Amino acid sequence: MKRFMAWLLSAVLILSLIGAYAEEPSFSFDHLSQLEWSFSSGAGAWSTDIRFNPDGTFSGEFHDSEMGDAADAYPDGTIYLCTFTGRMTLIEPLDEYSWRVRVDELEPDEQEAETIADGVRYVKAEPYGLSVGDEMRLYRPGTPVHLLSEEMRMWTHVQDMEDPPLELQDWFLCSEANDSGFLSWEPLEPAGIANPWLDMTADELFAVSGLSFTVPEGAENVLFRYLPSESLAEIQFTLKGCEYCARVQPADPQDAPTLNISGMYFAWDREEPVRIGHCDGTHCFARTGSTERVELCQWYDAVPGLAYAVSVYATDDSTTDLPAMAEQVFLPAQGDI
Repeated sequence: MKRFMAWLLSAVLILSLIGAYAEEPSFSFDHLSQLEWSFSSGAGAWSTDIRFNPDGTFSGEFHDSEMGDAADAYPDGTIYLCTFTGRMTLIEPLDEYSWRVRVDELEPDEQEAETIADGVRYVKAEPYGLSVGDEMRLYRPGTPVHLLSEEMRMWTHVQDMEDPPLELQDWFLCSEANDSGFLSWEPLEPAGIANPWLDMTADELFAVSGLSFTVPEGAENVLFRYLPSESLAEIQFTLKGCEYCARVQPADPQDAPTLNISGMYFAWDREEPVRIGHCDGTHCFARTGSTERVELCQWYDAVPGLAYAVSVYATDDSTTDLPAMAEQVFLPAQGDI
């Protein structure tokens, strides 16, 4: 009788587990193949992007732009690049929100170690954020955000939203071993459509947006860009070996305290108040490597209703004064006060 009861309890437990998983949303690479996936800090200098096929195979690209790494033969800088293919396999469901997925294959495409074309040097790199044999974790939309580690929340970019959601809005694939997180989104346009950022001259930028920048003396590799869908203007440049990015965007006063137009999603090590012109702002610092750092200044000018951000990637042997750079790049829209 005792053996029968033990067998019965075991059977009930197994059936309960099967029933629980049966109620979960099913996993399908076919569905995931309809999404775009990207691992990025949000700053735009680097990212690893992948696309799945319905059978779990995938293709992708890693790129890292170093505008300051330039020479006479390649005045427009260096891009570290890697295209690759691979295959993932579903291992098992872990709970009602997640699955374990293994990277079974990962192969970089054939490419030359270094080439120069159109003023840019292209250097062969390795895939970033993925590795063969890594057992990654896939989270479905609806996963409570508090279940993710602080690092994983950073890669989902939810912590920098104006009104952070309590649950994931998109699928999320992460790797603890590689400290990486690939966030998905529904493509708004068919594959192959050009980047929504528009490259233009300073005069063209002002003509379409009414927004402008002052180019600091000695700046090199200057690039003006505009994102029409967000009315967001940007200038990128290098100065004394450091990479700078400055942005400006119209914004309502009620949105200003939590608005982040920088595209950066770091867990800042230190934040200090700063004064840019007549505006109060914040100066933030974070480490991006053992000898590398990133800084960000943000502020809001209530009179014209404009939000500003200027950031820099630098090394420990670089001398930067970001608030002073911000004063150079941006002029108050209503003139000196």
